[in-house]
Amino acid sequence: MATSAQTLSNIIDELLKHKPADRAAALKLLDAKGYCPKKLLEKPKEKKVSRFASKAAEDFAEAKGIEVPDEFKGTAANDKISVKDLKQLAEPKKEKINASPSAAQFARDNGIDISKITGTGAEGKILLKDVKDLKPAAKDQSDSEEEGAKISPSAAKLMKQWDIDEDDITDIVGTGKNGTVVAKDLKDLIEMIKAEKSDDSEDSEDDA
Repeated sequence: MATSAQTLSNIIDELLKHKPADRAAALKLLDAKGYCPKKLLEKPKEKKVSRFASKAAEDFAEAKGIEVPDEFKGTAANDKISVKDLKQLAEPKKEKINASPSAAQFARDNGIDISKITGTGAEGKILLKDVKDLKPAAKDQSDSEEEGAKISPSAAKLMKQWDIDEDDITDIVGTGKNGTVVAKDLKDLIEMIKAEKSDDSEDSEDDA
């Protein structure tokens, strides 16, 4: 609604008469006289800046009930939080355990927490014997076996190629002469290693 000429004249007169020091004082003066529209007295609403990179990310966080730490910075532009960041918060990536396939399998089969084991292999790698040391019955059985398996040249080549330790083949019964471990005896173990490498590859693609 437009201000009438008379009202405008009264406003000017009041301002000239009282000479308010600033805008706030002027609005207060005019409000007391009934010349100030209510909209001018309303404080402007502060625009809330979202921490999320998109509406999809905001909806995802709300739907999953994900609480984002105050210090958390997203990977999107200006440190904003993406759906990918939220998924990592909801399901933190498990740390890969440095263990041989046979050690990992033995731990799973016997309900042993392999993450608490100190490995004796290269770079702290957990070997089959490290896990068996936690299971006395299994240890006694392995102690009764001949020390050091006989390995054919072809099997030794495969072991080097797939980073297989001698401790990894303790449970393998060689089908070669005098119980020698030959290449075909390593088939199942190598398939297990391939599967693990495939899982690692998929995790890497998900992180990309």
